[in-house]
Amino acid sequence: MKNIKHRIFPFLTVAAMFIGCKVAAAPQSGQFYKTQMHKGTITVADIRRDHGPARMISTAFQGLINQQTAECYLYLADHHVRQLADTKRPFEVLPLAEGRDPGLRSLFKAYADRVQNIYIWSPEEDWSWNMAVMLSAQHRGLPLTEELYASLTAEIPWKGHVERLYGRWASKRDAYEWAMKTIQPACHPNILFSLGLRSDWLGNPWTLYDYAVASRGFAFWLDDADEAERSIIEEICQKGDFRPGAIVMGYAKSGDDLLYVTNRYNIGYVVSDYYANGSFWCSYPNKSFKQRPGRAIKAENGKIYVSVVFSDGDNVQFDQNALYGIWTDDKDRGAFPVGTTFCAGMQELNPFLMEWYYKHMSANDELMAGPSGYQFIYGRDYSEEGYEKWLEENRKWLASAGFKTGCFWHTSYGTERFYRYVETAGLEGVFNGDDDVILDCHKGVIVMNQGDHLVAEGDLYNNLAHRQGQLDPARPHFLNVYPTAASYGYHGVARLKREAERLEKDFPGRFVFLLPKDNAATARKYYEQHPEHIPWKNKLQNK
Repeated sequence: MKNIKHRIFPFLTVAAMFIGCKVAAAPQSGQFYKTQMHKGTITVADIRRDHGPARMISTAFQGLINQQTAECYLYLADHHVRQLADTKRPFEVLPLAEGRDPGLRSLFKAYADRVQNIYIWSPEEDWSWNMAVMLSAQHRGLPLTEELYASLTAEIPWKGHVERLYGRWASKRDAYEWAMKTIQPACHPNILFSLGLRSDWLGNPWTLYDYAVASRGFAFWLDDADEAERSIIEEICQKGDFRPGAIVMGYAKSGDDLLYVTNRYNIGYVVSDYYANGSFWCSYPNKSFKQRPGRAIKAENGKIYVSVVFSDGDNVQFDQNALYGIWTDDKDRGAFPVGTTFCAGMQELNPFLMEWYYKHMSANDELMAGPSGYQFIYGRDYSEEGYEKWLEENRKWLASAGFKTGCFWHTSYGTERFYRYVETAGLEGVFNGDDDVILDCHKGVIVMNQGDHLVAEGDLYNNLAHRQGQLDPARPHFLNVYPTAASYGYHGVARLKREAERLEKDFPGRFVFLLPKDNAATARKYYEQHPEHIPWKNKLQNK
Protein backbone atom coordinates (compact mmCIF):
# COMPACT_ATOMS: atom_id res chain seq x y z
CA MET A 1 0.00 0.00 0.00
CA LYS A 2 2.98 2.36 0.06
CA ASN A 3 2.42 3.42 -3.52
CA ILE A 4 -1.26 4.09 -3.18
CA LYS A 5 -0.92 7.89 -3.23
CA HIS A 6 0.81 7.79 -6.57
CA ARG A 7 -1.67 5.30 -7.94
CA ILE A 8 -5.05 6.72 -6.96
CA PHE A 9 -4.48 10.16 -5.38
CA PRO A 10 -2.55 12.23 -7.96
CA PHE A 11 -1.85 15.97 -8.03
CA LEU A 12 -1.19 16.49 -4.33
CA THR A 13 0.92 19.63 -4.59
CA VAL A 14 -0.76 22.98 -4.05
CA ALA A 15 1.28 24.51 -6.84
CA ALA A 16 -0.50 22.25 -9.30
CA MET A 17 -3.76 24.07 -8.59
CA PHE A 18 -2.56 27.18 -10.32
CA ILE A 19 -0.76 25.81 -13.35
CA GLY A 20 -2.49 27.02 -16.49
CA CYS A 21 -4.83 29.44 -14.68
CA LYS A 22 -5.85 32.49 -16.66
CA VAL A 23 -6.94 35.82 -15.26
CA ALA A 24 -10.39 35.53 -13.68
CA ALA A 25 -13.29 36.89 -15.70
CA ALA A 26 -15.11 39.95 -14.41
CA PRO A 27 -17.61 39.06 -11.68
CA GLN A 28 -21.24 38.86 -12.77
CA SER A 29 -24.07 40.80 -11.16
CA GLY A 30 -27.78 41.47 -11.34
CA GLN A 31 -29.13 38.13 -10.18
CA PHE A 32 -29.40 38.97 -6.47
CA TYR A 33 -30.33 41.91 -4.25
CA LYS A 34 -27.35 43.74 -2.74
CA THR A 35 -27.20 45.79 0.43
CA GLN A 36 -24.48 48.32 1.28
CA MET A 37 -21.58 47.27 3.48
CA HIS A 38 -21.63 48.81 6.96
CA LYS A 39 -18.44 50.71 7.79
CA GLY A 40 -18.73 50.58 11.57
CA THR A 41 -19.15 47.95 14.26
CA ILE A 42 -21.55 45.10 13.45
CA THR A 43 -24.43 44.53 15.86
CA VAL A 44 -24.92 40.87 16.71
CA ALA A 45 -28.02 39.30 18.24
CA ASP A 46 -27.60 35.81 19.66
CA ILE A 47 -30.93 34.01 19.07
CA ARG A 48 -29.73 30.45 19.62
CA ARG A 49 -31.72 30.17 22.87
CA ASP A 50 -34.96 31.56 21.43
CA HIS A 51 -37.89 29.31 20.58
CA GLY A 52 -38.75 28.68 16.92
CA PRO A 53 -41.28 31.44 16.17
CA ALA A 54 -39.06 34.07 17.83
CA ARG A 55 -36.04 32.95 15.79
CA MET A 56 -38.08 33.15 12.62
CA ILE A 57 -39.35 36.64 13.45
CA SER A 58 -35.83 37.76 14.36
CA THR A 59 -34.62 36.89 10.87
CA ALA A 60 -37.41 38.99 9.35
CA PHE A 61 -36.48 41.83 11.72
CA GLN A 62 -32.85 41.53 10.64
CA GLY A 63 -33.94 41.99 7.01
CA LEU A 64 -35.68 45.23 7.93
CA ILE A 65 -32.60 46.52 9.77
CA ASN A 66 -30.31 45.56 6.88
CA GLN A 67 -32.58 46.69 4.07
CA GLN A 68 -30.19 49.47 3.10
CA THR A 69 -27.00 48.90 5.10
CA ALA A 70 -25.89 45.53 6.48
CA GLU A 71 -25.24 46.38 10.12
CA CYS A 72 -26.93 43.43 11.86
CA TYR A 73 -25.82 39.79 12.12
CA LEU A 74 -27.50 36.87 13.88
CA TYR A 75 -26.06 33.88 15.68
CA LEU A 76 -28.51 31.10 14.79
CA ALA A 77 -26.01 28.25 15.14
CA ASP A 78 -22.45 27.81 16.39
CA HIS A 79 -20.84 27.91 12.96
CA HIS A 80 -22.34 31.36 12.35
CA VAL A 81 -20.07 32.54 15.16
CA ARG A 82 -17.03 31.15 13.33
CA GLN A 83 -18.10 32.62 10.01
CA LEU A 84 -18.41 36.14 11.39
CA ALA A 85 -15.07 35.77 13.18
CA ASP A 86 -13.52 34.81 9.82
CA THR A 87 -14.27 38.31 8.52
CA LYS A 88 -12.02 39.99 11.14
CA ARG A 89 -14.55 42.84 11.29
CA PRO A 90 -15.42 44.57 14.58
CA PHE A 91 -18.70 43.49 16.17
CA GLU A 92 -20.60 43.81 19.41
CA VAL A 93 -23.01 41.19 20.76
CA LEU A 94 -26.17 42.61 22.29
CA PRO A 95 -26.54 41.72 26.00
CA LEU A 96 -29.12 39.02 26.63
CA ALA A 97 -31.83 39.34 29.24
CA GLU A 98 -33.07 36.50 31.40
CA GLY A 99 -36.20 34.64 30.40
CA ARG A 100 -37.86 33.50 27.19
CA ASP A 101 -36.63 34.62 23.74
CA PRO A 102 -33.71 36.78 24.93
CA GLY A 103 -32.34 37.24 21.40
CA LEU A 104 -35.50 38.73 19.91
CA ARG A 105 -36.02 40.88 22.99
CA SER A 106 -32.49 42.27 22.75
CA LEU A 107 -32.99 42.98 19.04
CA PHE A 108 -36.29 44.78 19.65
CA LYS A 109 -34.79 46.84 22.44
CA ALA A 110 -31.95 47.96 20.17
CA TYR A 111 -34.00 48.62 17.03
CA ALA A 112 -37.61 49.27 18.08
CA ASP A 113 -37.33 52.79 16.65
CA ARG A 114 -36.83 51.27 13.15
CA VAL A 115 -40.28 49.66 13.28
CA GLN A 116 -43.17 51.79 12.05
CA ASN A 117 -45.78 49.04 11.69
CA ILE A 118 -46.52 45.76 13.41
CA TYR A 119 -48.40 43.14 11.40
CA ILE A 120 -50.00 40.46 13.53
CA TRP A 121 -50.48 37.07 11.94
CA SER A 122 -51.88 33.72 13.06
CA PRO A 123 -50.46 30.22 12.51
CA GLU A 124 -54.00 28.99 11.86
CA GLU A 125 -53.93 30.98 8.61
CA ASP A 126 -50.45 30.24 7.30
CA TRP A 127 -50.85 32.73 4.47
CA SER A 128 -51.13 35.54 7.03
CA TRP A 129 -47.43 34.98 7.84
CA ASN A 130 -46.48 35.50 4.20
CA MET A 131 -48.65 38.62 3.97
CA ALA A 132 -47.01 39.96 7.16
CA VAL A 133 -43.52 39.32 5.80
CA MET A 134 -44.22 41.13 2.52
CA LEU A 135 -46.00 44.06 4.18
CA SER A 136 -43.13 44.39 6.65
CA ALA A 137 -40.68 44.55 3.75
CA GLN A 138 -42.65 47.30 2.04
CA HIS A 139 -43.69 49.39 5.05
CA ARG A 140 -40.94 49.11 7.68
CA GLY A 141 -42.84 46.53 9.65
CA LEU A 142 -42.35 43.60 11.98
CA PRO A 143 -44.47 40.40 11.69
CA LEU A 144 -45.55 39.26 15.19
CA THR A 145 -47.98 36.86 16.78
CA GLU A 146 -50.38 38.22 19.37
CA GLU A 147 -48.32 36.61 22.13
CA LEU A 148 -45.01 38.13 21.01
CA TYR A 149 -46.61 41.51 20.31
CA ALA A 150 -47.92 41.62 23.88
CA SER A 151 -44.63 40.52 25.48
CA LEU A 152 -42.36 42.81 23.46
CA THR A 153 -44.43 45.97 23.79
CA ALA A 154 -45.02 45.35 27.51
CA GLU A 155 -41.26 45.37 28.10
CA ILE A 156 -40.18 48.03 25.60
CA PRO A 157 -42.27 51.15 24.87
CA TRP A 158 -43.28 51.35 21.23
CA LYS A 159 -45.68 53.60 19.37
CA GLY A 160 -46.77 52.87 15.86
CA HIS A 161 -49.46 51.32 13.71
CA VAL A 162 -50.76 47.82 14.50
CA GLU A 163 -52.64 45.80 11.89
CA ARG A 164 -54.15 42.36 12.43
CA LEU A 165 -54.05 40.22 9.32
CA TYR A 166 -55.74 37.02 10.46
CA GLY A 167 -59.41 36.78 9.58
CA ARG A 168 -58.96 39.44 6.94
CA TRP A 169 -59.28 37.14 3.91
CA ALA A 170 -61.83 34.43 3.38
CA SER A 171 -59.33 32.03 1.84
CA LYS A 172 -55.73 31.54 0.80
CA ARG A 173 -56.60 32.46 -2.78
CA ASP A 174 -58.24 35.70 -1.65
CA ALA A 175 -55.09 36.62 0.28
CA TYR A 176 -52.74 36.00 -2.62
CA GLU A 177 -54.99 37.74 -5.13
CA TRP A 178 -54.96 40.78 -2.84
CA ALA A 179 -51.16 40.56 -2.56
CA MET A 180 -50.72 40.33 -6.33
CA LYS A 181 -52.72 43.53 -6.75
CA THR A 182 -51.36 45.59 -3.86
CA ILE A 183 -47.88 44.25 -3.00
CA GLN A 184 -46.37 42.59 -6.06
CA PRO A 185 -46.07 45.76 -8.19
CA ALA A 186 -43.55 47.12 -5.66
CA CYS A 187 -41.67 43.83 -5.21
CA HIS A 188 -38.21 43.01 -6.50
CA PRO A 189 -38.46 42.41 -10.27
CA ASN A 190 -36.07 39.47 -10.32
CA ILE A 191 -36.67 37.47 -7.13
CA LEU A 192 -39.49 35.31 -5.82
CA PHE A 193 -39.48 33.34 -2.56
CA SER A 194 -41.10 29.99 -1.86
CA LEU A 195 -41.10 29.89 1.94
CA GLY A 196 -43.50 29.71 4.82
CA LEU A 197 -44.80 27.63 7.70
CA ARG A 198 -43.63 24.16 6.78
CA SER A 199 -44.66 21.37 9.15
CA ASP A 200 -41.44 21.74 11.18
CA TRP A 201 -41.58 25.52 11.54
CA LEU A 202 -42.13 25.56 15.30
CA GLY A 203 -38.96 23.64 16.08
CA ASN A 204 -36.77 24.32 13.06
CA PRO A 205 -37.97 27.41 11.18
CA TRP A 206 -36.28 28.52 8.00
CA THR A 207 -33.71 31.28 8.17
CA LEU A 208 -34.04 32.98 4.78
CA TYR A 209 -36.59 35.56 5.89
CA ASP A 210 -34.04 38.32 6.41
CA TYR A 211 -33.16 38.20 2.73
CA ALA A 212 -36.83 38.08 1.72
CA VAL A 213 -37.57 41.22 3.72
CA ALA A 214 -34.41 43.06 2.70
CA SER A 215 -34.92 42.37 -1.01
CA ARG A 216 -38.70 42.96 -0.96
CA GLY A 217 -39.25 39.82 -3.04
CA PHE A 218 -42.72 38.35 -3.39
CA ALA A 219 -43.06 35.44 -0.92
CA PHE A 220 -45.56 32.60 -1.36
CA TRP A 221 -46.11 29.28 0.38
CA LEU A 222 -48.16 27.17 -2.01
CA ASP A 223 -48.20 23.56 -3.13
CA ASP A 224 -47.54 23.25 -6.84
CA ALA A 225 -48.67 19.62 -6.69
CA ASP A 226 -52.16 20.88 -5.82
CA GLU A 227 -53.97 22.10 -8.92
CA ALA A 228 -55.71 25.02 -7.22
CA GLU A 229 -52.55 26.27 -5.52
CA ARG A 230 -50.43 25.69 -8.63
CA SER A 231 -52.72 28.05 -10.53
CA ILE A 232 -51.95 30.78 -7.96
CA ILE A 233 -48.20 30.27 -8.46
CA GLU A 234 -48.71 30.52 -12.22
CA GLU A 235 -50.61 33.80 -11.80
CA ILE A 236 -47.79 35.19 -9.63
CA CYS A 237 -45.24 34.21 -12.28
CA GLN A 238 -47.30 35.67 -15.11
CA LYS A 239 -47.93 38.94 -13.32
CA GLY A 240 -44.23 39.36 -12.58
CA ASP A 241 -43.31 39.14 -16.29
CA PHE A 242 -39.94 37.65 -15.35
CA ARG A 243 -36.98 37.57 -17.72
CA PRO A 244 -34.27 34.87 -18.01
CA GLY A 245 -32.06 35.10 -14.94
CA ALA A 246 -34.98 35.53 -12.55
CA ILE A 247 -34.93 33.25 -9.51
CA VAL A 248 -37.12 31.68 -6.88
CA MET A 249 -35.35 31.21 -3.54
CA GLY A 250 -36.28 29.04 -0.58
CA TYR A 251 -37.77 25.59 -1.06
CA ALA A 252 -41.10 24.16 -2.15
CA LYS A 253 -43.67 21.77 -0.74
CA SER A 254 -42.93 19.56 -3.75
CA GLY A 255 -39.16 19.92 -3.38
CA ASP A 256 -37.32 20.27 -6.69
CA ASP A 257 -40.42 19.88 -8.80
CA LEU A 258 -41.43 23.51 -8.37
CA LEU A 259 -39.26 23.83 -11.48
CA TYR A 260 -42.02 22.27 -13.58
CA VAL A 261 -44.00 25.47 -12.98
CA THR A 262 -41.44 28.25 -12.64
CA ASN A 263 -39.11 27.25 -15.51
CA ARG A 264 -41.85 27.92 -18.03
CA TYR A 265 -41.82 31.55 -16.87
CA ASN A 266 -38.01 32.10 -17.12
CA ILE A 267 -37.51 31.50 -13.39
CA GLY A 268 -34.64 29.35 -12.13
CA TYR A 269 -34.27 27.87 -8.65
CA VAL A 270 -31.77 28.84 -5.95
CA VAL A 271 -32.54 26.41 -3.13
CA SER A 272 -31.86 28.27 0.11
CA ASP A 273 -34.36 27.51 2.88
CA TYR A 274 -31.82 27.45 5.72
CA TYR A 275 -29.49 30.07 4.28
CA ALA A 276 -28.86 32.61 7.06
CA ASN A 277 -27.68 36.22 7.31
CA GLY A 278 -28.20 36.69 3.58
CA SER A 279 -28.87 40.41 4.00
CA PHE A 280 -25.46 40.74 5.66
CA TRP A 281 -23.32 38.63 3.36
CA CYS A 282 -24.69 40.12 0.13
CA SER A 283 -23.14 43.48 1.09
CA TYR A 284 -19.65 42.22 0.19
CA PRO A 285 -18.43 43.35 -3.26
CA ASN A 286 -18.93 40.85 -6.07
CA LYS A 287 -15.82 38.83 -6.80
CA SER A 288 -14.75 36.41 -9.52
CA PHE A 289 -12.49 33.38 -9.22
CA LYS A 290 -10.41 30.98 -11.29
CA GLN A 291 -9.14 27.42 -11.26
CA ARG A 292 -6.66 25.63 -13.46
CA PRO A 293 -8.07 23.71 -16.43
CA GLY A 294 -8.28 19.94 -16.39
CA ARG A 295 -5.05 18.08 -16.98
CA ALA A 296 -4.98 14.77 -18.82
CA ILE A 297 -2.89 11.79 -17.86
CA LYS A 298 -2.23 8.85 -20.16
CA ALA A 299 -5.20 6.48 -20.20
CA GLU A 300 -4.05 2.87 -19.97
CA ASN A 301 -5.97 -0.18 -21.08
CA GLY A 302 -7.62 -2.07 -18.26
CA LYS A 303 -7.76 0.89 -15.90
CA ILE A 304 -10.95 2.59 -14.75
CA TYR A 305 -10.67 6.34 -14.19
CA VAL A 306 -13.12 7.55 -11.56
CA SER A 307 -14.12 11.03 -10.41
CA VAL A 308 -16.18 11.87 -7.34
CA VAL A 309 -18.70 14.73 -7.18
CA PHE A 310 -20.13 15.75 -3.80
CA SER A 311 -23.73 16.79 -4.21
CA ASP A 312 -26.00 19.64 -3.15
CA GLY A 313 -23.67 22.62 -3.46
CA ASP A 314 -26.11 24.35 -5.81
CA ASN A 315 -28.18 24.68 -2.61
CA VAL A 316 -26.68 27.75 -0.92
CA GLN A 317 -27.68 26.58 2.55
CA PHE A 318 -25.48 23.51 1.98
CA ASP A 319 -22.60 25.81 1.00
CA GLN A 320 -23.07 27.77 4.22
CA ASN A 321 -23.86 24.85 6.55
CA ALA A 322 -23.17 21.19 5.73
CA LEU A 323 -20.38 21.68 3.16
CA TYR A 324 -18.80 24.37 5.33
CA GLY A 325 -18.74 21.83 8.17
CA ILE A 326 -17.20 19.18 5.92
CA TRP A 327 -14.47 21.54 4.72
CA THR A 328 -13.82 22.77 8.26
CA ASP A 329 -13.86 19.51 10.21
CA ASP A 330 -12.82 16.75 7.79
CA LYS A 331 -9.11 16.37 8.52
CA ASP A 332 -8.67 14.00 5.58
CA ARG A 333 -9.85 16.54 3.00
CA GLY A 334 -7.02 17.02 0.53
CA ALA A 335 -5.92 13.38 0.75
CA PHE A 336 -8.37 12.29 -1.95
CA PRO A 337 -9.54 14.02 -5.17
CA VAL A 338 -13.09 15.34 -4.81
CA GLY A 339 -15.22 17.73 -6.84
CA THR A 340 -17.62 19.76 -4.72
CA THR A 341 -20.65 21.37 -6.34
CA PHE A 342 -21.09 25.02 -5.47
CA CYS A 343 -23.46 27.83 -6.40
CA ALA A 344 -21.91 30.12 -9.02
CA GLY A 345 -24.26 32.87 -7.85
CA MET A 346 -22.33 33.12 -4.58
CA GLN A 347 -19.93 35.49 -6.36
CA GLU A 348 -22.74 38.02 -5.86
CA LEU A 349 -24.87 36.60 -3.03
CA ASN A 350 -22.00 35.75 -0.66
CA PRO A 351 -18.60 36.59 -2.17
CA PHE A 352 -16.89 36.27 1.21
CA LEU A 353 -17.93 32.63 1.64
CA MET A 354 -17.01 31.75 -1.93
CA GLU A 355 -13.59 33.28 -1.37
CA TRP A 356 -13.27 31.27 1.87
CA TYR A 357 -13.72 28.06 -0.12
CA TYR A 358 -11.15 29.10 -2.69
CA LYS A 359 -8.65 30.00 0.03
CA HIS A 360 -9.15 26.62 1.71
CA MET A 361 -8.89 24.50 -1.44
CA SER A 362 -6.25 21.82 -1.61
CA ALA A 363 -4.77 20.52 -4.84
CA ASN A 364 -7.21 17.63 -4.54
CA ASP A 365 -10.26 19.89 -4.45
CA GLU A 366 -12.33 21.19 -7.34
CA LEU A 367 -15.31 23.53 -7.11
CA MET A 368 -17.82 22.93 -9.86
CA ALA A 369 -21.38 23.69 -10.90
CA GLY A 370 -24.28 21.71 -9.56
CA PRO A 371 -27.42 21.12 -11.62
CA SER A 372 -27.81 22.73 -13.97
CA GLY A 373 -25.23 25.48 -14.05
CA TYR A 374 -25.54 28.91 -12.53
CA GLN A 375 -29.15 28.20 -11.57
CA PHE A 376 -31.04 25.00 -10.89
CA ILE A 377 -33.29 24.39 -13.89
CA TYR A 378 -34.79 21.45 -15.74
CA GLY A 379 -33.52 22.13 -19.24
CA ARG A 380 -36.46 20.35 -20.81
CA ASP A 381 -38.97 22.66 -19.05
CA TYR A 382 -37.34 26.07 -19.42
CA SER A 383 -39.26 28.50 -21.60
CA GLU A 384 -38.64 28.17 -25.32
CA GLU A 385 -38.14 31.90 -25.87
CA GLY A 386 -35.86 32.34 -22.86
CA TYR A 387 -33.55 29.32 -23.12
CA GLU A 388 -30.89 30.85 -25.37
CA LYS A 389 -30.66 33.94 -23.15
CA TRP A 390 -30.35 31.66 -20.12
CA LEU A 391 -27.52 29.76 -21.81
CA GLU A 392 -25.72 33.04 -22.50
CA GLU A 393 -25.96 34.08 -18.85
CA ASN A 394 -24.99 30.60 -17.71
CA ARG A 395 -21.71 30.72 -19.60
CA LYS A 396 -20.75 34.09 -18.09
CA TRP A 397 -21.59 33.16 -14.52
CA LEU A 398 -19.78 29.81 -14.72
CA ALA A 399 -16.69 31.42 -16.22
CA SER A 400 -16.43 34.09 -13.51
CA ALA A 401 -17.02 31.44 -10.83
CA GLY A 402 -13.95 29.61 -12.16
CA PHE A 403 -15.79 26.34 -12.83
CA LYS A 404 -14.51 23.82 -15.36
CA THR A 405 -17.14 21.11 -14.95
CA GLY A 406 -20.79 20.92 -13.93
CA CYS A 407 -23.91 18.78 -13.72
CA PHE A 408 -26.94 18.97 -16.00
CA TRP A 409 -30.33 17.43 -15.24
CA HIS A 410 -33.57 16.47 -16.96
CA THR A 411 -32.78 17.25 -20.58
CA SER A 412 -32.59 14.11 -22.66
CA TYR A 413 -29.27 13.53 -24.35
CA GLY A 414 -29.46 13.77 -28.13
CA THR A 415 -31.95 16.66 -28.04
CA GLU A 416 -31.11 20.10 -29.37
CA ARG A 417 -31.46 21.57 -25.91
CA PHE A 418 -28.84 19.24 -24.47
CA TYR A 419 -26.42 19.91 -27.31
CA ARG A 420 -26.87 23.67 -26.92
CA TYR A 421 -26.02 23.45 -23.23
CA VAL A 422 -22.88 21.41 -23.88
CA GLU A 423 -21.79 23.75 -26.68
CA THR A 424 -22.39 27.02 -24.80
CA ALA A 425 -21.61 26.38 -21.11
CA GLY A 426 -17.85 26.81 -21.54
CA LEU A 427 -17.22 23.67 -19.48
CA GLU A 428 -14.70 20.91 -20.08
CA GLY A 429 -16.99 18.20 -18.74
CA VAL A 430 -20.74 17.87 -18.22
CA PHE A 431 -22.09 15.23 -15.84
CA ASN A 432 -25.56 14.18 -16.94
CA GLY A 433 -27.97 13.48 -14.08
CA ASP A 434 -30.26 11.34 -16.23
CA ASP A 435 -29.64 7.78 -17.35
CA ASP A 436 -29.74 8.38 -21.08
CA VAL A 437 -26.02 8.68 -21.84
CA ILE A 438 -23.07 6.40 -21.18
CA LEU A 439 -20.22 8.67 -22.26
CA ASP A 440 -19.64 10.95 -25.21
CA CYS A 441 -17.26 13.60 -26.49
CA HIS A 442 -19.30 16.33 -28.17
CA LYS A 443 -17.29 19.11 -29.82
CA GLY A 444 -14.45 18.65 -27.38
CA VAL A 445 -16.66 18.47 -24.27
CA ILE A 446 -16.86 15.21 -22.35
CA VAL A 447 -20.41 14.20 -21.45
CA MET A 448 -20.38 11.59 -18.69
CA ASN A 449 -23.14 10.03 -16.66
CA GLN A 450 -23.27 11.63 -13.21
CA GLY A 451 -23.32 8.15 -11.74
CA ASP A 452 -24.96 6.47 -8.80
CA HIS A 453 -25.71 8.24 -5.54
CA LEU A 454 -23.58 7.13 -2.62
CA VAL A 455 -25.38 7.48 0.70
CA ALA A 456 -23.36 5.32 3.13
CA GLU A 457 -19.88 3.90 3.50
CA GLY A 458 -19.58 0.77 1.39
CA ASP A 459 -21.52 2.22 -1.53
CA LEU A 460 -18.39 3.31 -3.43
CA TYR A 461 -16.76 -0.09 -3.07
CA ASN A 462 -19.89 -2.05 -3.95
CA ASN A 463 -20.69 0.16 -6.92
CA LEU A 464 -17.24 0.05 -8.51
CA ALA A 465 -16.47 -3.57 -7.62
CA HIS A 466 -19.66 -4.61 -9.39
CA ARG A 467 -19.16 -2.39 -12.43
CA GLN A 468 -15.51 -3.28 -13.03
CA GLY A 469 -16.47 -6.85 -13.84
CA GLN A 470 -18.71 -5.61 -16.66
CA LEU A 471 -16.08 -3.46 -18.39
CA ASP A 472 -13.77 -4.57 -21.19
CA PRO A 473 -10.22 -4.92 -19.74
CA ALA A 474 -8.75 -4.22 -23.18
CA ARG A 475 -9.73 -0.51 -22.97
CA PRO A 476 -9.66 2.31 -20.43
CA HIS A 477 -12.99 3.41 -18.96
CA PHE A 478 -14.21 6.63 -17.36
CA LEU A 479 -16.82 6.83 -14.59
CA ASN A 480 -18.21 9.28 -12.06
CA VAL A 481 -19.96 8.73 -8.74
CA TYR A 482 -22.14 11.11 -6.75
CA PRO A 483 -22.08 10.98 -2.93
CA THR A 484 -24.80 13.02 -1.25
CA ALA A 485 -23.45 15.51 1.25
CA ALA A 486 -26.52 15.17 3.47
CA SER A 487 -25.89 11.46 4.16
CA TYR A 488 -22.42 10.39 3.00
CA GLY A 489 -20.88 13.78 3.58
CA TYR A 490 -19.52 14.36 7.09
CA HIS A 491 -16.02 12.87 7.21
CA GLY A 492 -16.84 11.75 3.69
CA VAL A 493 -13.28 12.12 2.42
CA ALA A 494 -12.06 9.69 5.08
CA ARG A 495 -14.77 7.27 3.98
CA LEU A 496 -13.87 7.65 0.31
CA LYS A 497 -10.22 7.10 1.09
CA ARG A 498 -10.94 3.92 3.05
CA GLU A 499 -13.14 2.56 0.29
CA ALA A 500 -10.55 3.40 -2.40
CA GLU A 501 -7.85 1.62 -0.40
CA ARG A 502 -10.10 -1.42 -0.13
CA LEU A 503 -10.63 -1.38 -3.90
CA GLU A 504 -6.89 -1.13 -4.46
CA LYS A 505 -6.31 -4.10 -2.20
CA ASP A 506 -8.90 -6.28 -3.94
CA PHE A 507 -8.32 -5.01 -7.51
CA PRO A 508 -4.70 -3.83 -7.68
CA GLY A 509 -4.07 -1.13 -10.27
CA ARG A 510 -7.63 -1.26 -11.62
CA PHE A 511 -8.90 2.13 -10.39
CA VAL A 512 -7.42 5.59 -10.74
CA PHE A 513 -9.20 8.44 -8.94
CA LEU A 514 -9.05 11.91 -10.51
CA LEU A 515 -10.67 15.28 -10.06
CA PRO A 516 -13.72 15.66 -12.34
CA LYS A 517 -11.95 18.12 -14.65
CA ASP A 518 -8.89 15.83 -14.88
CA ASN A 519 -11.08 12.83 -15.58
CA ALA A 520 -12.80 14.81 -18.33
CA ALA A 521 -9.45 15.94 -19.77
CA THR A 522 -8.08 12.39 -19.71
CA ALA A 523 -11.20 11.01 -21.38
CA ARG A 524 -11.17 13.77 -24.01
CA LYS A 525 -7.55 13.11 -24.91
CA TYR A 526 -8.16 9.39 -25.21
CA TYR A 527 -11.33 9.66 -27.30
CA GLU A 528 -9.81 12.27 -29.60
CA GLN A 529 -7.16 9.66 -30.37
CA HIS A 530 -9.63 6.74 -30.42
CA PRO A 531 -13.04 8.09 -31.54
CA GLU A 532 -14.11 4.58 -32.46
CA HIS A 533 -14.12 3.70 -28.75
CA ILE A 534 -16.64 6.37 -27.68
CA PRO A 535 -19.37 4.32 -25.95
CA TRP A 536 -22.24 6.56 -27.04
CA LYS A 537 -21.15 6.50 -30.67
CA ASN A 538 -20.96 2.72 -30.53
CA LYS A 539 -24.42 2.61 -28.99
CA LEU A 540 -25.86 4.64 -31.86
CA GLN A 541 -24.09 2.51 -34.46
CA ASN A 542 -25.49 -0.68 -32.93
CA LYS A 543 -29.10 0.54 -33.10
